[in-house]
Amino acid sequence: MNKDSIKNLQQLVKAAADEYGDKIFLKERQGKDISEKSFDSFYEDVRRVSAFIMSKRDNGQPVHAAVIGPTSYNWLISYFGTVSCGSTAVPLDAQLPCDEICDLLCRADVSVFFYDKKYEKMIPAIKEQCPDIKEYVSFADMASLLEANKPAELPEIAPETLAAIVYTSGTTGKSKGVMLLHSNLIDNAMCMDGESSTADVIMTVLPIHHIYCFTCDVLCSIRYGAELCVNDSMMHIPQNLKLFAPTIMLLVPMIAETLYKQIKAGAAANPGLTEAQIANSVFGGRLKTIFSGGAYLRPELQKAYIDMGIQMNQGYGMTECSPRISTADPTDKSCSGDVGVIVNGCQVKIEDGEILAKSPSVMAGYYKDEAATAEALTSDGWLRTGDLGYVDEKNRIFITGRKKNLIILSNGENVSPEELENKFAGKEFISELLIYGDDGVITAEIFPSAEYCKDMSKEDIEKLFKDTVKEINKTVTSAKQIHRLRIRDCEFDKTTSKKIRRNQPVQGRQI
Repeated sequence: MNKDSIKNLQQLVKAAADEYGDKIFLKERQGKDISEKSFDSFYEDVRRVSAFIMSKRDNGQPVHAAVIGPTSYNWLISYFGTVSCGSTAVPLDAQLPCDEICDLLCRADVSVFFYDKKYEKMIPAIKEQCPDIKEYVSFADMASLLEANKPAELPEIAPETLAAIVYTSGTTGKSKGVMLLHSNLIDNAMCMDGESSTADVIMTVLPIHHIYCFTCDVLCSIRYGAELCVNDSMMHIPQNLKLFAPTIMLLVPMIAETLYKQIKAGAAANPGLTEAQIANSVFGGRLKTIFSGGAYLRPELQKAYIDMGIQMNQGYGMTECSPRISTADPTDKSCSGDVGVIVNGCQVKIEDGEILAKSPSVMAGYYKDEAATAEALTSDGWLRTGDLGYVDEKNRIFITGRKKNLIILSNGENVSPEELENKFAGKEFISELLIYGDDGVITAEIFPSAEYCKDMSKEDIEKLFKDTVKEINKTVTSAKQIHRLRIRDCEFDKTTSKKIRRNQPVQGRQI
């Protein structure tokens, strides 16, 4: 595929249909059967949805069409059918409650709503709270929509056309609508070469509304002609790994940790087999690469996968950058705790410890929020990531924390809670952990692992955590040492992406 000739998502889908034709683009479960769609049939169905969207324009103005549901073929043709005719897609988090969905639909000026049938019960409430939505399309009715609309003759789309409004799921404050242009998404999909090929099978397991999944699973599959296989449920990952036998997977560290625990357990139960042999069986026999992002990846976990013969590449980015800012050098097996090398076309600088990025992938701003846009973007186009870190001589980025989470001590020193939290990573007796400042005192609040601690007394649990904190305190300067410890009886409140909200009240008992 000639990437230099592709300036928008419409051209990307057409180029894939022209080049890969009847090759399988997507596989997904439908009951006991497996549905397969080719690249050329995908492009045809995209144009049918575009014809529908174009018929809903008001005085020729672009439509804002929301899409909600788990990853599916219908989700993809709804999204690409919208953007391929110059309208704007609004992908929504499928885990949000009804009132938050209504809020985002109204804030994004949505007039067409595509939804999975499982949201049918929400429709009356949405109709009441969102009167500007004129068309509702259930995925259950998508076959009828496709049959009723001939493939559209698609209009030309300028690269600076608004493709999507993607709402963030921040751990503090109200979500903001990130405006991503066609040029942003195309630049990010094309910023690296050789990541995949037509021989690859990518099993997508992360939520499709996340730009990380959308760019690195979906857009890269379309670009390289790779086969995209849909994992229909987190509960079905083990079965689907054997069914689809992927060569590439995009994961977050939490899922990678869970899978590795299963591999270790399998090796322990089968002394004659190595972890590499167990992993080969667990992953379907063909997995060669895992791309990790979205959270801290323990270097020990990364090395464990590499030792099993699976290259684990850690990257870094954010929705506001479409998302990639850095990605791993596949030849670097040092597992040094970095988040990869800065991607092509992206500039990075450090100001007051904060990472700033500038590239054609950087968003146009936040939808209808000039104040937040001015706070995030400098006058000359640099994106303030809010992350603290540095760049080494190999152009690798290292993350040390979040600027807004810094603990300011009474002596004026700043402490990154993430730096301390990462030192607890991999402790099997800890389910969840939060480090924060409590009246100027660095505090660790811990939710113990119920499985690990089920046969332990209260006194033994407290001693275990106190001893752990003492050991960690030996590895940091006196200013960063933890001086208060709390034990929780319940999980922390979290976002739908499973990130702990930092602005919640203290609940743990002090020990």
